[in-house]
Amino acid sequence: MSILQNNSRIYWLDYAKVIGILLMIYGHGGLCGDLRNYIYSFHMPMFFFISGMFYKPLSLKDTIRKNWMGLLVPYLLLNMLCYIPQLLSLLWHGALTIDKVCYSWGAVLLGLGYNINGFVPISTPCWFIYVLFIAKVLMAMVIQKGRLGVVLLIGISLFATVVLQYMGIDLLIPLDSVFLAIPFICIGYLCKEKIIHYVQKDNLLTDSITLLFLLLWFVLVPFNGTIDMNTCNVGTSLFLFYVIAAIATFVYFRICYRMYGFSKKVKFIGGLNIVSKSTLLYVAFNLTAISYTKSIIAHISHLPAEGGLMGFIIAIVVFFEHIPICMFVIKNCPVLIGKRK
Repeated sequence: MSILQNNSRIYWLDYAKVIGILLMIYGHGGLCGDLRNYIYSFHMPMFFFISGMFYKPLSLKDTIRKNWMGLLVPYLLLNMLCYIPQLLSLLWHGALTIDKVCYSWGAVLLGLGYNINGFVPISTPCWFIYVLFIAKVLMAMVIQKGRLGVVLLIGISLFATVVLQYMGIDLLIPLDSVFLAIPFICIGYLCKEKIIHYVQKDNLLTDSITLLFLLLWFVLVPFNGTIDMNTCNVGTSLFLFYVIAAIATFVYFRICYRMYGFSKKVKFIGGLNIVSKSTLLYVAFNLTAISYTKSIIAHISHLPAEGGLMGFIIAIVVFFEHIPICMFVIKNCPVLIGKRK
């Protein structure tokens, strides 16, 4: 039975985005301990898959104009907001210098998500927003050629990734992360209907395949090792990186589909929708929120704030801390999430 009704909204994708945001928080700040490799094996690829599924073809000019307001303006504004506590801290400790300001904002302009050559990003997770903008521009450059152009873009991106990995080249600007992400976005775009169809299939064969993929995921993740799309660390094998991400995302989508099917509470989607709309806020602010929340909880509980149950509790606290901010921004400052009033 399909649950793709109610204005054609795919409600289980709301579950996927919202739980994915929680997993993103849990994966940051050392909260998840030994589970890190499992979370990182699919949580960012999953977001890129969803971005591809929601991608709407536009001309290059319209794509740049739309995503300038939808991604780059929020990217800059959110970094400015994140910089305020850092600036106050530097002023308080008398450590503010022109060099530090230039290196921080240089990292923002380059789209860096990690420290390198003196560049220290303001909000490191914002690399995702920057990469998504570049990827959508590249998609717009080939989309007029139809499916062939998109397939060609996948091939070019895979070739570029193999060369960069083999040569050990860091491009500084996150084109290497873009190339890594493009196959997920393009497949999400090309195969949207098939993905929805197979995720929503209710039969023994699909359930068996889901279970098989789940077992493969558990086995293959330790074998491939640590991965991180931000730094283009794909583990021991680029092939395994893509295979693991694909099968884990399918399993994750199936779980989210089942969760929505079991809940049968469409009114709950209103709450999910607030979080889903506010993905950019969670991306920008979660590390700062984790840092302060960890300090407060560790001070109160006198327990380690990393790994285990405490790490997950902190992730949940940080997740809910954002909701009042999300509600305020949606109503009063939609530009921060790429919307207009």
